[in-house]
Amino acid sequence: MKTLYQLLLDRWNQKTDTILVTIVEGNGSIPRTTGAYMAVDKTGRIYGTIGGGNLEYQAVKKAMELTGTDAHFVEDFDLGTGENGGLGMVCGGNVKVLFYSVRVKDPAVGAFFKEALVTADEGKPYWLVLPFSEGLPQIRKEITEGRGHCRILEENGQKLYAEEFCYDGKVYVFGGGHLAQELVPVLSHLGFWCMVMDDREEYTDPALFPGVQETKTVDFTALSQILEVKPEDYLVVVTRGHRCDADVERFALRTPASYIGVVGSKRKTQYVREKLLNEGFTSEELDRVYAPIGIEIGSETPAEIAISIAAQLIQIRAEKTGLKRKNNEEKKRKYVTGSSYGSVHVHRMRL
Repeated sequence: MKTLYQLLLDRWNQKTDTILVTIVEGNGSIPRTTGAYMAVDKTGRIYGTIGGGNLEYQAVKKAMELTGTDAHFVEDFDLGTGENGGLGMVCGGNVKVLFYSVRVKDPAVGAFFKEALVTADEGKPYWLVLPFSEGLPQIRKEITEGRGHCRILEENGQKLYAEEFCYDGKVYVFGGGHLAQELVPVLSHLGFWCMVMDDREEYTDPALFPGVQETKTVDFTALSQILEVKPEDYLVVVTRGHRCDADVERFALRTPASYIGVVGSKRKTQYVREKLLNEGFTSEELDRVYAPIGIEIGSETPAEIAISIAAQLIQIRAEKTGLKRKNNEEKKRKYVTGSSYGSVHVHRMRL
């Protein structure tokens, strides 16, 4: 969101009216879920997407018409192929799209985006609130009404869209080599807060990690003295060797982190596992570790491995936030159906 805030502020400073287009509710099969954003000016889309296809085409047309006006409103779109106003898409779902006008004539709008940027930099949970009709957007520290990270509220007779940001944990990356340099920009683009640590000063230069929030030169054997890991945090271990890996993993296993991933071949990760077992860690404790790290996609290069790690963190984040309700064991499950002839067919669940 920080990129979006900055873009909207830049356009406002450049005297360019913009429409912020947001999916605020969705039902059925839809290309993007609630919280998809897109910024549009009179020339067409300039940032983001709400899913492509005819939905996005119609939304861009509508936004271009509204640019410069003070209209804020929600429009319903039917993504079906029927004759009753459908967009001719095979998705079949329905979405509510909020069009919020960011006008250069409104000085309070510029002040809001400056506030939003400061808040985003703090890395603490906050809510973005957008009115359906009249009023300015708001940043709130807490909302107690409703459920979920995306909500539609009603206050003083007006509906509002509220979305929570920065509620997820921080990603601590241990090791600043080639893999971290490929990984951090990807994670930053995906909305993860990242900090990189290495015991070599030349590998903690922030210039190596576009999008990084913080870097630090550390002693891998003294991490407990400088880090306070929370249950929602992610620990990514990509150091230069098994000794450093073991030092970091030893620390990681004593934290409540929701994710611990360690890079390396099966042989290397097994060596570190056996070393820690001999030190007294239990198999149950070591089973918390994703090793080798990442989703198996046949990756070999640092860039490819970075994508596999990013995909795994997306998956873990979705499970944590309730967007993906099946756990890892359910993914491996098979289900069995019988035929009228008594034969049995086994199908792998497609997830």
